Amino acid sequence: MKRPGEEVITSLQNPRIKEAVRLLDRRARKRTGRTRIDGARELLRALDGGVRPEALYVCEELVRPGEGAEALQRCRQLEVPIWRVSAELSARLAFGDRNEGLCAIVRWQPLTFDELTIPDDPLLLVVQAVEKPGNLGALLRTADGAGVDAVLLCDAVTDATNPNAIRASMGTIFTVPLAQGGSADAWALLQAHRVRVSTTRPEASTSYWEADLTGPLALVVGAEHEGLGESWQQEEITALRIPMAGAADSLNVNVAAALVLFEARRQRSRQRGESN
Repeated sequence: MKRPGEEVITSLQNPRIKEAVRLLDRRARKRTGRTRIDGARELLRALDGGVRPEALYVCEELVRPGEGAEALQRCRQLEVPIWRVSAELSARLAFGDRNEGLCAIVRWQPLTFDELTIPDDPLLLVVQAVEKPGNLGALLRTADGAGVDAVLLCDAVTDATNPNAIRASMGTIFTVPLAQGGSADAWALLQAHRVRVSTTRPEASTSYWEADLTGPLALVVGAEHEGLGESWQQEEITALRIPMAGAADSLNVNVAAALVLFEARRQRSRQRGESN
C-alpha cells in the first residue's frame, strides 16, 4: 500500500476527497466532529492554537513561499498525513475563490462553558444568535485584536465550524478561547465570576465614551435584526450608546463590538500604565 503523498490524487470520486467536500455541509461536520481549514494563514493559526490536522491535501505548485511553505513544513514536522492533489482537483476542492493549495482536515469544536477558564479581570465578548458565519468570523478577529480573553457563543444559529467563519476570522477562531452554550448558562457563568455586563442600545443615555469599561466586563452583542433575547434584558446590564451623526441609528454588529472593545482596551491600557 502506498503511503500518503506517494501518489497524486486527481479524481473527485476519491473517497478522501469526497469526505473533504462533504465537510462544506453542516450536517457532515456535526456527524463527524470535523471541519476543514483552507489557506495558509488560517492553518498556521490553528497550529499555533494546538490544533493538529488529521490530514492535509496539498498542491505544491500552488503553495506560496512564506506562510504557505511554513504551514506545509510544520505539518510535515508534526507527521500529519499529507496527500498530494492535482492543480485541477485543488481548484475543485478549494473553498470559495481563494486557492492556496492547502486544505487541512481537523477535529475541532468550541469548548463548553464548563471547560472555559475565565481569568481575573477579564474582558469578554458574548455573541448571541448571530446568524451569518462571516459576522461570527469578523467578531472573533475583532476579539483577537482587542485582546479579549474569551468569546461566549450563545444560542448559536451559525455553526462555528463553518469554513466561512474560519476564513472570516483569519484563523483567530483557533487562538481566542471560544465556548458555546445557552444564554441562561452564560448569564449564570458571568454572575458567578462577578463580571459586569454591558450591551449597546440606540436609546441608551450613556455613551461608550463616557462609560467605565475597566474591571471584569462582558460585552453582549446579538443578531442585527432580532436583537438580544430575554436572558440579556436584565436590569443589571448596562446599556451603552454609540453616538451616531447621520440618519442611521445602528451599525453592523462587528463594527459596534469593535468600537466598544477597543475603547475598553484603551481604558485598561491607560489604567495599567501601558502604551496603546
